Amino acid sequence: MRSTRHIHHKRHFSHPVPLALLLLLVLGTATAFFLQDKQQVQVAHSQSQARVRKVQKVQQASPSSYLYYTLKDTRGFVVARAHKGSSGQPVGALQTLAVLGNEFGLVDSDSVATLQLSPDGNYLAIDGIRDHGEQVWIYDTQRMTVRLIPAHVMGNFLHWLSGGTGHSFLYRPMFPLGPDAPMDGGNGWNPGLWIVDAATNAHINIALPVPSAYLIDATASPDGSRIIYSTTSGLGMGSDAWLMNRDGSARIHILRSSGGVQSILGLFAWSPDSTHVAYERLSDSATPFLNAGLWVMDSRGGASRRLTDTDGGHGFAPVWSPDSHKLAFIARINVGDRHANLQAQALECAIGVVDVQSGQSWQVASAQQTGMMLNINPVWANNSASITFTALNPINRVVGGTPRYWSARVAGPTLRPMATQLTPALAHVIAVG
Repeated sequence: MRSTRHIHHKRHFSHPVPLALLLLLVLGTATAFFLQDKQQVQVAHSQSQARVRKVQKVQQASPSSYLYYTLKDTRGFVVARAHKGSSGQPVGALQTLAVLGNEFGLVDSDSVATLQLSPDGNYLAIDGIRDHGEQVWIYDTQRMTVRLIPAHVMGNFLHWLSGGTGHSFLYRPMFPLGPDAPMDGGNGWNPGLWIVDAATNAHINIALPVPSAYLIDATASPDGSRIIYSTTSGLGMGSDAWLMNRDGSARIHILRSSGGVQSILGLFAWSPDSTHVAYERLSDSATPFLNAGLWVMDSRGGASRRLTDTDGGHGFAPVWSPDSHKLAFIARINVGDRHANLQAQALECAIGVVDVQSGQSWQVASAQQTGMMLNINPVWANNSASITFTALNPINRVVGGTPRYWSARVAGPTLRPMATQLTPALAHVIAVG
């Protein structure tokens, strides 16, 4: 049974030479061979090189045009991707890219808590859980390499940071691993909240008034200038939320929740227009998967109000619509099932939407539409009118899961839910990015 002290934000999965490039190179060679005039040869060669560069540019399309996954494989967990369709669904077969290594994924208890692409699209963070702790693998989408970052440290990926390099992330360091573990300020192992650069492995330590083990969650505003984070000193002790500048200055206390029902503050989500922050209040209980409350407050931590119930303990954060008017969330269906309070695999859930201004909430997709126990991973369309999500039954830890992508309209509480299947089942999926 895992503690609620730290909350995971779930999104719950050498290069061959391109054929077109080979054809262009052959064409350029043949042209140079047959043309007799030197100037024509030079022109043809220049045009061929231009076409090659154009093809290379296409082949190196933005990684954000792909969807990323971790898959179960005989070699352990592997990173895979597929082209992203117009509705945010995978198009074509999944392409295996790299083995995570370190024998990660060979044990059935291994799992992936988080799979997130950096704002610049150049790095994929994979937060992996093993029986002896947690580490973060970073996959370089350009070089197609993978490594542990930060090195020689055990801890948790929290969120990517907007602004700056476009590939720095918030990290909760927990334990040093050997003599090469980085120390801050020569004072031994006494870390706070880290900002880690995925490209260089360098980090900046933001000192906190509590140990890093007390951190629950931390996330930055859309422009990356402010960070909201929460802490707890232990089970039954409630939690506190704080707001500070990116460098740790101007820290203010914004929320206090005493121990008891729904008093663990976390799963923060800033609205795209930066005016509000959605968050969840999870139960401060040894029972891991009790329902939680979905709340919203203004960007200064004031005017906090409750919106609706949401699934608790599984790590599904609320997701803002692009227009900042609505939130998509995971609504637990089998609230009365005590077995589901204790076992993660027993969850039955739907995609819910709440209008932030009115507080009205409704379901847009459930097992009635998809036939699957788990309806999760909501992603809004750009026009805020529909949601793409995945539907699946509980993941088989031995062979992986088989999610299908669906699209649901977001019409309002008075209309019947309508969902359309977008893809057949994918195979061997452990986590969806």
